[in-house]
Amino acid sequence: MSSVSRSPVSAVQFNRVEQLKNDLVQFATKGPLKDEYEIQRKLFFEAAQPEDEHDSESVLDWFLFDWYDEDGDSVIVRYLDREPGLAEAEREILIDWQDSINSVFEVGTAGKGSVELRDLESGDVYTVRTRSQDSPFKRGQFIIARLLPLGNNLIFSGLQFLMPDKESALAWLEMRRAFDDFDTPEAIEKARREQVAAFCDLFGCDELTVSSGNLSSTLQRFERYLLTERRDPDTGLTPAERFKKELGQELTMPDLPALPAPFASAGEITILCDDFDGIVLLPDYTRFKRVFETEEPDRHVPDWKELVWSYVKDPDIPTVAFERVAEQAPQRVEKVLRSLIGDKDFSIEHLYAVLLHYKQPVDGLEDLKDDQNLWDLFNGNSTPAKAAPAPSKKKSSQARTKKARSQKVKVKSKAKPAAKKTNPAARASTSKRKPAAKLARKSSAKSKAVKRTTRKRTSKVR
Repeated sequence: MSSVSRSPVSAVQFNRVEQLKNDLVQFATKGPLKDEYEIQRKLFFEAAQPEDEHDSESVLDWFLFDWYDEDGDSVIVRYLDREPGLAEAEREILIDWQDSINSVFEVGTAGKGSVELRDLESGDVYTVRTRSQDSPFKRGQFIIARLLPLGNNLIFSGLQFLMPDKESALAWLEMRRAFDDFDTPEAIEKARREQVAAFCDLFGCDELTVSSGNLSSTLQRFERYLLTERRDPDTGLTPAERFKKELGQELTMPDLPALPAPFASAGEITILCDDFDGIVLLPDYTRFKRVFETEEPDRHVPDWKELVWSYVKDPDIPTVAFERVAEQAPQRVEKVLRSLIGDKDFSIEHLYAVLLHYKQPVDGLEDLKDDQNLWDLFNGNSTPAKAAPAPSKKKSSQARTKKARSQKVKVKSKAKPAAKKTNPAARASTSKRKPAAKLARKSSAKSKAVKRTTRKRTSKVR
């Protein structure tokens, strides 16, 4: 059972917290994260029609406290990075909010300016401070709420949702646990393997090239096969049938968004189904591979330098594009990149260092050699003659991710040491998956509402 102070929260503290949360909301919905928030909001309401105030508040609350970017940073972390002049007391409040508690509670006794809640999942009892002297809830009611730490106290965040009875509250918890089971690392890894197997079953291999005009229909065909046609050999169920059986919800397929300009204008687009990156879309990938298949790229791919540079620099093109050609022709990759970057000593060992240098530039590592030296230091190679300068504090988290990029499959090469394939967590920070590739997104209205109002959390308030 948790223990919290029963000291009152002053009106000044409530006002400060309210302003701080309003600033956080503005940052997330009107500032640098506006586009990402709109994407998440749109995905939620694809199946949750009509939109109402409660749904909008649920999406906002989920985004503020449960959303993470591809580097694992939350909205709060992003906000703190952008506001270095924030008062220390306010920074501490925001840091504490990362330990918010989101659950179903049974209402206990209500005092003056406070209400006692028992978490139905953990059994912990919390005293929540309220601005109003009169409790809006009655003893024995059940509510879905998020609690935010404020010093040694707890306060409500956003709206609270009143459940009709205990049975409904317990059903909500069961649904959330089911979603947690779908989101375990083991379940995600299994889903990735099944996706690759399904792609190969349908198309005969894990790589398919189509015209840009046929891309959407091809992805939709795979989506239908993966979710509604392919049956698990153990259970005999399709993913849609399993979803309905375990969660009591229909698994609907969202409409695919329009193709971005680079894809719409490409003559051909290759769809890769990768066990780490999922579905990856690569424009003109057939021509890109041809550069590494011939001794005369100027003859066979006249614009090869422009094409390869686009694959090197574009952060939306993941490293798997180079991994595949490096596995087949590592010496050709060395030769092409030596010519492209003007470094006659370039080695396949530094493939990732080059890609990271251009895809994720770090302040303080403007020279490519510095990035290569840093790579050598992280991977325990021979000490370079000149140590790389320390990257700026602002982007040091990006540089630190490079240490993890040495785990998986080695590139096959007899002449040179092998390039190293990244693990999934590290690779996520170098490649932004295309929206069109998120084929297995849960999209029913109720399932999304549950998904976006839950989180793995700590059971004690600091």
